[in-house]
Amino acid sequence: MRRRTALAVAGSALLLQACAVPRALPEATSIDPGEAHVVVIGKIELVPPIDPREQRSHWNVVGEKRMLGRVWMATGAEFRPVTTAQLEGSQFQHSLEAQWGVPFMVRAPRQRTYLNGGVTHLDALNRERLWFPGGLYFDVPAGAQAVYVGTLRYHRNDFNAITRIEVLDERGDVAKLVKGMGEAQVRTSLLQRLR
Repeated sequence: MRRRTALAVAGSALLLQACAVPRALPEATSIDPGEAHVVVIGKIELVPPIDPREQRSHWNVVGEKRMLGRVWMATGAEFRPVTTAQLEGSQFQHSLEAQWGVPFMVRAPRQRTYLNGGVTHLDALNRERLWFPGGLYFDVPAGAQAVYVGTLRYHRNDFNAITRIEVLDERGDVAKLVKGMGEAQVRTSLLQRLR
C-alpha cells in the first residue's frame, strides 16, 4: 500500500512539473539586488523584426497580450537545451521575458547563468511558435551588483530559420535603464558562446 501511495505521489509530482506555467525572472527597479542575486541588463533583438501581421491575435485567448511581441529565454545554472517539439513550462521556470528590441533589467541568481533557448509566439490559439537556440552564458564578476550582458541579436531568413547569432556591446542601453541609480556600478560581462 505504501508503495502505491509513493508511486502516486511521484507520478503526480511529475505531472505537475510537466504542466508548469513559465515563470519570468522578476524585473529589477534598482541596482540593489541583495546578497543572493544580481541585476542583469541587456536586450534581445530579431532581424528582421517580427511584423505585426506575422502574429495572429484572438480575442478569447487568456494572457495573449503577454505572449505576443515578447521572447521567453529559458535560463539556468546548467546548460540544458530546451526541447522544441512542444513548449514545456518546466524548462522556463526561470525565464528571461523581454519585449523584442527593448532593454531589460531583471534580478537573477548570483551565478554563471546559461541561456538554454527561447521561444516567441506567433499564434497563441494555434500554438505556432518560433524557437531560438541557446548555448550562451554570462558570468557574474565578484562583488558585482549589476551586470550588462549585451544585446543578443538573432538573424532569421524568410523561412524563420535562425541563420546567425551576434552579441553586441551597446552600453548606451545601460544609461537608459539606470538613470541616476549608479551606472558606474554596472559591470560588463557580455554573453559568451559555449565551446
